[in-house]
Amino acid sequence: MNDGPKVRIRLKFARLAPARNLSHLEQIKALRNLVAASGLRYCPVKCGRGRSPRMAFGPAISVGYESRCEYADLYLAEFAGDEEAGQKIKAVSSGLYELIAAKRVPMFFPSIEASVNAAEYLIEAGFPAGFSQKEVDGFLSRPQALYEKVKPSGARETIDVKPLVLCAQHDPAARVLKLVLKFEPKKNVKPEIVLNMIARAEINRIVRKELYWLDSRGRLEVL
Repeated sequence: MNDGPKVRIRLKFARLAPARNLSHLEQIKALRNLVAASGLRYCPVKCGRGRSPRMAFGPAISVGYESRCEYADLYLAEFAGDEEAGQKIKAVSSGLYELIAAKRVPMFFPSIEASVNAAEYLIEAGFPAGFSQKEVDGFLSRPQALYEKVKPSGARETIDVKPLVLCAQHDPAARVLKLVLKFEPKKNVKPEIVLNMIARAEINRIVRKELYWLDSRGRLEVL
């Protein structure tokens, strides 16, 4: 008898304001609890002393951020269509997360984490008087933008932030800076760091809007 997963469903959630102070591990637990409460027959994995739904998650999100693109792959022990899976999870959703989409993907598709090459962020902030796209373009025209990163161990590493910034646009009406940042091994940078290298501003809200992969021509495609 084949007891392996029968279906792999890719779930996309919004991380709402009440959830923004959860750690990545707390978020994983909350999403697994949603699935466990949904009534879907999931493949179990050992988690501590109990069992939880078998799920694989996207790149970690920083404490304090909201998001429109928290992904999780769910492995089911019996067939369920996209619509059925989505409806059952929506029925038990709380005020922390909102299900945006549920889509069946091939069982041997690359993992979410391995697929993601970049992320788009929206930073709502109180920008200094007179701030405009001119300051953003000035940053983009610099040959380098060096930042000293302090690791949890206390070790320090200097990285060039400039190649990681794929897009930077200021919307003066919304008082928002949009950043698309590339993911590279051991060289990731937080959006607030990039903002502080452009201008000093009081941050009100950061939203991770979308995750992307780069196609063979180097173009960004939504995950």
